[in-house]
Amino acid sequence: MQDGTDGLRRVDPNHKNPTGKISFSKTEVIHITVAIVILSVAFSLVMSRRFYDPMGEILTILGISFVLVICSFLLHEFGHKFVAQRYRAWSEFRAYPYGLVMALLFSVMGFLFAAPGAVYIRGEIDKDSYGRISLAGPAVNFVIAAIAIVVTLALVPGTMIHFVFQMLAWLNAFLGLFNMIPVAPFDGSKIIKWDLKIYIITALVGAAEIIFILVYIMEFF
Repeated sequence: MQDGTDGLRRVDPNHKNPTGKISFSKTEVIHITVAIVILSVAFSLVMSRRFYDPMGEILTILGISFVLVICSFLLHEFGHKFVAQRYRAWSEFRAYPYGLVMALLFSVMGFLFAAPGAVYIRGEIDKDSYGRISLAGPAVNFVIAAIAIVVTLALVPGTMIHFVFQMLAWLNAFLGLFNMIPVAPFDGSKIIKWDLKIYIITALVGAAEIIFILVYIMEFF
């Protein structure tokens, strides 16, 4: 899964979140739901063509895809959103209809290139806060990937749960590192402007996870 337009859009500094509490609007919930459903279907189409289905059922593939999308894409976005709201900024996810349609079209061809949407923030955010908000998404992915790696190594290979966790490790490590590309609109472009050392350390963690997964975890490459 590739999320080439994931990013934070700072617009309208007059909007704020004075309480600093996590909140969701009805509009945002609709956008999140639509993005999750379409991405899950798209990912199911890709997996059904390229990867081993441990149960032989399309509903199983769809269920696995739903879990993977929630625990990679959605939690990445929530990382941005929750940290931004912690800094008392208005922060909501908005889906990209064109990006979701393209995800479905590409999935029919056997691969997934998705630009499902982005977190938008509004408020007076300084450079340090903006850097931390940008870092939150990839950081969430790398933490999940690390946990998934440990769990995968402890499981019996060839089982459905092993398949789910190895995919969880791969998707999170890949999504996190992909978004560390130091070019706009990727998260890496904001992080590197904020703190070069933190950018390097974070990128190295992601690269180490990817290498470890490819060498010791993945079974279908």
